[in-house]
Amino acid sequence: MHNNLLLPEAFYDSLSISAKLGETLVDFKKEEIHLFSYFSSILYLYKGNPISGWKYNFILDKNGYPFSDELDKAISRHVLNGILNEGSIFLKITSIGNNEFLKFIDIRNISSREKYLKASCSTNIILPYSKTIRSLLNDPEIKRKNMATKRNLDINNAYHQFAELSKVIGVHADDLIIPAVTWINYIAHNEQIKEIL
Repeated sequence: MHNNLLLPEAFYDSLSISAKLGETLVDFKKEEIHLFSYFSSILYLYKGNPISGWKYNFILDKNGYPFSDELDKAISRHVLNGILNEGSIFLKITSIGNNEFLKFIDIRNISSREKYLKASCSTNIILPYSKTIRSLLNDPEIKRKNMATKRNLDINNAYHQFAELSKVIGVHADDLIIPAVTWINYIAHNEQIKEIL
């Protein structure tokens, strides 16, 4: 792929996540766009879709966050085009960005990703944002890769644990928000137990 071409899915995902985070947080970190996209890809797989359909992969960056080069290129382009304002630490979606999102939400082959992105980002409305971020960063696959020399994240590993938990608690695959919130609570609970022990 030529360096100047953007992957449409990465363009849309970063725009959609920015719009959602902008509604509840106003400003957010670039890494958080990557993190919520990673979580969205797990939900995408959970719904029975092939992971190749997500169109881009993740590695673990030096700070322990999922990172996608394709997503990062899209975010940089959003900054250049005035869709996102970039401060020293935080990004903020602009009115241009919100208008751009409203244009793309109706494009069927791209907007079919919206339910996964929405469920992923909705967790920060239902649960405290800091708990959501902390739990997602303690996702078993992310923790496993933090200990490994190879940094490629295997979404299938995270998905299998996520699916097993959903099966045990009886959540149906047609619902995404309940299993997403349950997953975050499960990880947070496990982390609390580890701190006690």
